[in-house]
Amino acid sequence: MSTIDWGDFAWNWTQFCPTGLKPFANETNDLLPCFQKILLQLPIYTIFAAISAYNFGNQSRPVVRNGLQLRMLYIRAFLAIVLALLPVAKVFAFHQQGVELYAVDLLVVSAECIMWVVHSGFLLTARQYGELSHRGSLLINVVWLTVVVLDGVWLRTSRHFDWWPWSLATLLCDLLFGATLIPKGSAVYSSLPRGGASGREDEALLSQRYTYFHFDLNESHLGHAQDEANMGSRFLFQWVQPLISKGVAGKLKKIEDLFDLPDALNITRLSERLHLALSQSQSLWRALHRCFGVEFYLIGILRLIADLSGFAGPLLLGGLLRQDHTDPNQVYYYALGLFGSTLLSAVCATHFDWRMAMVSMKMRVGVVNSIYRKALEARGLKESKPDMLNLMSTDTDRIVNSCISFHFFWSIPFKLFTTLYLLYLQLGAAFLAGVMFAALLIPINRWLAKRIGIYSSGLMTAKDARLSATTETMQGAKQIKINAWEDIFITKIRGLRQKELRFLSKRKYLDAMCVYFWATTPVLMCLLTFGVSVLMGNQLIASTTYTSVALLYMLIGPLNAFPWVLNGLIEAWVSIKRVQQLMDVPNLDYSSYYNPIMRGSGGSGGAGDDAPLDAPKASVLQMKCASFCHDGDENTSPTSFRLKDINVDIKTGQLVCIEGPVGGGKSSFLSAIVANLQCIDGEVCVQELTTGFGYVPQSPWLQRGTIRDNIVWGAQFDEQWYKTVLHACALEEDLQILGGDLVGVGENGRTLSGGQRARVALARAVYQDKKVYLLDDVLSALDAHVARHIIKHCILRLLKHKTRIVVTRSIQLFFHANQILQVKDGQLLPSEYMTQSIDLSLDEEVDDDQDEAVRRRSVELSNQDDKKSVDSLLLEESREYGHLSGDVFACYWKAVTSPLAITVLLSVLLMQLTRNLSDAWLAYWVTETTLDPHQNDTSLEHELLGSALGNETGSGHTTGFYLSIFTAIAVSNSLVTLARAFLFAYAGIKAAIFMHEKLLKKVMFAKFNFFDITSVGRILNRFSSDTNTVDDSLPFILNILLAQLAGLVGALCVSLYAMPWLGLVIIPMVPIYLNLQQRYRHASRDIKRLSSNAMSPLYTQFTETLQGLTTIRSMRASPRFQRDFQVKLEESIKAQLTQSAAQQWLALRLQLLGTLLVGGAGLLAAITASHTTNPGLVGLCISYALSITGQLGDLLHAVAETEQELVAVERIDQYLQLDEEQNASGSADPPFGWPTQGVLSFREVQLSYREHLAPALRGVTFQTEAFERIGIVGRTGAGKTSVLAALLRVAPLSQGEIRLDQVNLKTLALSVLRERIGVITQEPFLFEGTVRENLDPRHSFYDSEIWNAIKNSAAATLLVQQLGGLDGKVEACGNNLSAGQRQLLCLARALLKNAKVVAIDEGTSNLDDESDLSIQQALRNAFKSCTLLFIAHRLRGLHAMDRIIVLDDGRICEEGKPKDLASNSSTIFHGMLLAQDIDPEDFSRPN
Repeated sequence: MSTIDWGDFAWNWTQFCPTGLKPFANETNDLLPCFQKILLQLPIYTIFAAISAYNFGNQSRPVVRNGLQLRMLYIRAFLAIVLALLPVAKVFAFHQQGVELYAVDLLVVSAECIMWVVHSGFLLTARQYGELSHRGSLLINVVWLTVVVLDGVWLRTSRHFDWWPWSLATLLCDLLFGATLIPKGSAVYSSLPRGGASGREDEALLSQRYTYFHFDLNESHLGHAQDEANMGSRFLFQWVQPLISKGVAGKLKKIEDLFDLPDALNITRLSERLHLALSQSQSLWRALHRCFGVEFYLIGILRLIADLSGFAGPLLLGGLLRQDHTDPNQVYYYALGLFGSTLLSAVCATHFDWRMAMVSMKMRVGVVNSIYRKALEARGLKESKPDMLNLMSTDTDRIVNSCISFHFFWSIPFKLFTTLYLLYLQLGAAFLAGVMFAALLIPINRWLAKRIGIYSSGLMTAKDARLSATTETMQGAKQIKINAWEDIFITKIRGLRQKELRFLSKRKYLDAMCVYFWATTPVLMCLLTFGVSVLMGNQLIASTTYTSVALLYMLIGPLNAFPWVLNGLIEAWVSIKRVQQLMDVPNLDYSSYYNPIMRGSGGSGGAGDDAPLDAPKASVLQMKCASFCHDGDENTSPTSFRLKDINVDIKTGQLVCIEGPVGGGKSSFLSAIVANLQCIDGEVCVQELTTGFGYVPQSPWLQRGTIRDNIVWGAQFDEQWYKTVLHACALEEDLQILGGDLVGVGENGRTLSGGQRARVALARAVYQDKKVYLLDDVLSALDAHVARHIIKHCILRLLKHKTRIVVTRSIQLFFHANQILQVKDGQLLPSEYMTQSIDLSLDEEVDDDQDEAVRRRSVELSNQDDKKSVDSLLLEESREYGHLSGDVFACYWKAVTSPLAITVLLSVLLMQLTRNLSDAWLAYWVTETTLDPHQNDTSLEHELLGSALGNETGSGHTTGFYLSIFTAIAVSNSLVTLARAFLFAYAGIKAAIFMHEKLLKKVMFAKFNFFDITSVGRILNRFSSDTNTVDDSLPFILNILLAQLAGLVGALCVSLYAMPWLGLVIIPMVPIYLNLQQRYRHASRDIKRLSSNAMSPLYTQFTETLQGLTTIRSMRASPRFQRDFQVKLEESIKAQLTQSAAQQWLALRLQLLGTLLVGGAGLLAAITASHTTNPGLVGLCISYALSITGQLGDLLHAVAETEQELVAVERIDQYLQLDEEQNASGSADPPFGWPTQGVLSFREVQLSYREHLAPALRGVTFQTEAFERIGIVGRTGAGKTSVLAALLRVAPLSQGEIRLDQVNLKTLALSVLRERIGVITQEPFLFEGTVRENLDPRHSFYDSEIWNAIKNSAAATLLVQQLGGLDGKVEACGNNLSAGQRQLLCLARALLKNAKVVAIDEGTSNLDDESDLSIQQALRNAFKSCTLLFIAHRLRGLHAMDRIIVLDDGRICEEGKPKDLASNSSTIFHGMLLAQDIDPEDFSRPN
């Protein structure tokens, strides 16, 4: 065997293919046919065939496709057959013509034919199996695109031969094939096997085909982030893949769909770790170091490696471009080194970011938890301390963000000095020119930043003013519309908006300067550096020039970033100090505040509920010579409020009432009991510390959630006890009206009335079943009958064995009290009520247990499993899912206006064109110099002489020629960049003006029911955050997006021009990039939404905790709140972790794409030897490739951000589609002076507020006389207010008509109708301004006329004088006036209007007697010359009316004079009078 000559087996390449494996012919830049066939076509065809064969056989998921997808598949299958037949036909044609064929030709034709046949088979199976997209998998598309590129290259090669038409036909078929991939179509996964549901009888029971089980992504649980992943998966972030797939499937709907936290981010462990470190060192800075220091500093190694490998790129590029290579393989080593260093830099940078994100999240968990814990435990924390929330959000953010700033703090100077040193080695002293220019920009940028800061604060102030006016307007929108004042308020808001826009435009134009410097720096730096270098006599050689270009570009980032890094570190240090201040506040220590009660000091300790009545009871609370002050007041002046020398002894089961004057210290006394004050003298003794008190504060505190959540409050749910508590606290009827106990309560119970809030807070305390109850004036907010019910069933029955300390003015309760104490001027004395005999007994104590049982059964508790009550408060705002529609882009385009938008796009295009032109010119200059340096005399004298004489022609251009053209291009680029920056700023401001103006008008003139079904908060959201986005962040991010897009396209075009063969690498990458960005955007959009949603509950809980701190502490609920907070914190960190993981998943993949591009460019340069033929263009190409990775990522983030910001335009656009009120501008004008008589006639009027609601008025018919006074009464919901609504066209009538002085109101313009009718609504509406503006918003009356109207009511005159005359200030919503006083001013406003018809909807608010009297008096005297419709809830003053109309269920059921209806005992009106304790005889007496 050993005698065999292996040389006989040598492969004869020229026989196989004539040119062998040589890539290029000497005289041309074309790839040789043999190289293409053997090394490119054959392997790619084989791979494509293999992938198609695998997919052909893998029929695991049945799909049902629509017609469009099926048609596309059939067309593609047909084209695949054509493409399979073409090469075969070509070979036969060649054979016929006698063209010589080689073995490789037959091999490639066979491979191509087999490839397309197999692919057509795959396409036919794809009709029923495979992915939802008919395009197939990403891999198959990438390889197909590579095949197309190779066909294109083959066409280029074949242009020299006769058989080029065959190549053209193949490429045309490829392009048609590609066209069928464009339509999307739709498909769904099918659960049926092929052949439908009915199996054939003769088919085997056990089918030959395997059944695949597919996990539904909705069910799949992602598990703990990275914990279960292996090393490879962690290294490549492959463990994030299921999350991205889930996002693409649209299954990321709630926090549970995200990754669980890994073990390293265990919330409880991290919190305890930092808490322990804090308790040991007392310094937050040291504690953070002790917990996270080692991990934090070790991550810096990754940053160092990334920076060092970043420097390798430019240096290896320089080596590649050098012309003096001794070893021909050296070029390949440089290309490989370029690829390796870029890869290392990419991997280290990505893992650095991920590790930093992990450490940052650990620190956030620790710091946030410590702040929350401190808020619960600290002594003397003001309940609504405003900057506490800032500590939690802004300060924590600053501390956490400083982590990355710290590493940049050492990394940036390191980068700077290394870069400068390397530049010095390349260019000598000339590098200083560019660096000085860049350094000069730092102070300019700082100055700009300062000015921008000043204008920003001005802008915020102006924005606040506009928002407060908008808030006031939206809160009173209905009253504004009823009075037809829309134009007044639009003008007012518009004026404030003008001020805001002045600041905005100044800031935007300064921003434009920043953008200009940022965009023009690279070009001008290159110009100055190389300009000075050549003037100093150096030559521009490719290797040094492009190393320098890459290094100069590396300088820009660090130079711009360093000021902000410093700023971030300083801010973080300030924030650490602020949080430290909070940590230094001492904790509330109950054991030092309270002393135990000594046995025997307050009677025997053993008396329980069953003890004999005369046995002395144990004390539960004692104060001995105790004095208290508010926290922080102990060193202040003696005038500050204190409780002095308090002595009290309260026994088990006692009812102790506390009364006293306003400001006497009643609530402070309760605060002293719950340790909310500081005990400066004496002692407080309690029976036990741990159980706490059942405490109900004067202003009830509730949490956002359901009513049941608020009552049960974390305790065990016991239905029987719960029902008992509901009955005792008189909540059953309210719950029936509200729709069950699972109805949501807004922040601090804002959706409930004051009385309901008080009773829910009471029910919460009672449900907790404490031993001692402290009730702070709970009864004052309740109606008399409800207060009686609570005294009887709750305080005296349900809590009869408890110790109750009640602040109250209720004489009924005094009757039952064991002690009555008076608190006056901070001193506690026995009350004089103790000595008076209280002649009062509660309503006879009938044992109404049966009655109670019946009532208790009547309240049906909502069942959690039932269909949950749709509660608008707890529902999320409607959110558009999926892609943004074209209407959103059209809306913004329209706002900018077409000419301006086109000009902006042109300027961006021009800017990019000049930028690329300057680079290309530099490349041309470098190539000329490098290849033939002797043509150029670069001395300064020659340069000046040459440029002056202009006598150099041909290729022997002087340096002056190159430099002057380079300067001209750079200057024009600078000018175009400046124009583009300012045009963009102007366009953004124009869009902002247009959008806000249109939004304001649309909302102000919207239908009335829009304000019924939309909360003010949601409307204000459009005017605040959404408008802010359109004003500020959207133009900013759009600017970046367009610049990035133009930059990337420009870079790719220049690269492809410089090295056309780079197309082999770039084109197959396109689908990979598009697929990556599409998948990432899908997932990131949902993750971002979840992330922002997860922060809100955290802040809400924190704010609620601060508001209810006293309640939480006194009921000893702090541990539970801390646990709840940790759960919410975990959800928030989960969202942040997932977001960060998705970002790093994408970043690494983009970096790998960029690395491939750099490696491909280097390798192609080495193979084609173009680094010797055209070094300038190769250098340009690779330096672009080095920056393309960053550009890919930046573009993707810009697209994602723009999409996020455009949601604001989408939300505003929703409101721009609002309908106006019906016939708002009217179809006829009223007669002159109308109305003159005030005769009003309703004919068969039927009114529905919304289509699906029952009619509020049904066939109402009545007619008034001139100047008649009509009282309209009825039970709640009878339709009284709807009469007013019909009159003012609040909702269109479904039938009937209303006429006023014979004019049909439907035909009039709304503004005319509402201006001519005087209205006083239930909620009196006043706005911020003077008294004059409130009474006469249109400034159409003289002062004397205004005073005349005010003088009709003595109380109103007195009120206006108290406010300081007509120029007196009224606060927003009339907050500085009581309800009665507001009503008086509205009355004066209606009198001033002097309308012929006045409608008054009497408010149910309890006016004090004095105000009530003055209103009745004004009604009697003032409205004599007009028709008056008085909608009354309280019937006492109705005997002054000429006629009474009684409504029930939207119909008139009684009508007549007040006297007649009152005296007839069978009328509804008579019954209503008795229900309100009014003697019907009062109506019979003469007025």
